[in-house]
Amino acid sequence: MYEFEILRKVDKTKWNNQLLNCKYSTFFQTAEFLTEDTSNKYPLFIYVYDENGDVKGQLGITIVKIKSGNTTFTLKKIVETASKLGNRGTWVSGPIIHTTDHESRIKTLKTIVESLQVVTKENNLMLLGGYSPPQDFLINESYISEFTKDGYNTEKFVTLATDLDVSVDELWKKIKKSARNDVTKAQRENIEIKEVQTKEKLKEFKLLDEKWARTKGIYLEDPLLNFNKDWRDLNAGIQKFFVASINDEILSGLRVGCFNGIAYTHQVLNTYSKIGNVGGPLLTWHALKWAKQSGMRIYDFSGGNAMPENTHNLQSYQEQWNSLFAYKRKWGGSEYPYFHCVKIINKKKYKIFRILQKPDWILREHKRKKFKKSKTN
Repeated sequence: MYEFEILRKVDKTKWNNQLLNCKYSTFFQTAEFLTEDTSNKYPLFIYVYDENGDVKGQLGITIVKIKSGNTTFTLKKIVETASKLGNRGTWVSGPIIHTTDHESRIKTLKTIVESLQVVTKENNLMLLGGYSPPQDFLINESYISEFTKDGYNTEKFVTLATDLDVSVDELWKKIKKSARNDVTKAQRENIEIKEVQTKEKLKEFKLLDEKWARTKGIYLEDPLLNFNKDWRDLNAGIQKFFVASINDEILSGLRVGCFNGIAYTHQVLNTYSKIGNVGGPLLTWHALKWAKQSGMRIYDFSGGNAMPENTHNLQSYQEQWNSLFAYKRKWGGSEYPYFHCVKIINKKKYKIFRILQKPDWILREHKRKKFKKSKTN
């Protein structure tokens, strides 16, 4: 019989070293990434042990108490009220299962699902959900069914990732011509790529985040809210920050997660201050080369919702995802499925939560479209 243990704090080195025993664990599950210096969130760390006390699985999740930061100022109080209806539990790139044996994997997964039932009760959760690891190629129908049997809805996603076990020249050849042209254009324009290595430069990156947010109709109450955590993660080596600039003006920024030989595009920022800005493509190529030269095995460009099976939602899907995927597909990565599993614990509260959130979303969309229109005129 397998058993689980739920902890608020862990020995970070021990937790991370255990993660390294699995080839598909990413920085999203590291103790450093999960631990935040804020009263609005706290982490939980779940271990699964077999009869001999050996670790068979891990899952790090974040409990979100109050939504903060990414909202319009006008409707801030409404969003905070919505947040008080219940906590939300989230995870990314988990669970981590330390076996390839099908029977043992399912036993481990069953135990993790049982542990999440306890997490739900002890943390006043209204909603619980997470994303499976994109590089766990053993996920199948029986794996997903363990979540659906416990009341989770599942949605298919897809990510694009490239194997770095080739030369830099081969990586360049795999990139589509349009992207290569953007890179060479950026080089001709003398756009520079710099790695963030000081607190001063990290602050500049965070303020770039604020400029980008405004283009999406989002008000960041405190753009430096997670500054200490980002500085800590940078020094821990689990995240890298790069910026593209010309004449000391920052055009674009890129945050890359790094762990276990997997580099992951975690955040892409653009000021949209210049028409035809090609700082982003140069950043992507730089990060790809950096990952190769740093001994990474995989570069994951990240992804999004898979194309819907029915045509009813096709138009809205294309409006949201087509341009993003078109950009990502330029870089020579292969497509891999992963899944989003979500369980609504209190449907009544969740419905009220969605109603209270809607005005904020409408206002953000209005501001985003207004900004986009101003840039095209």
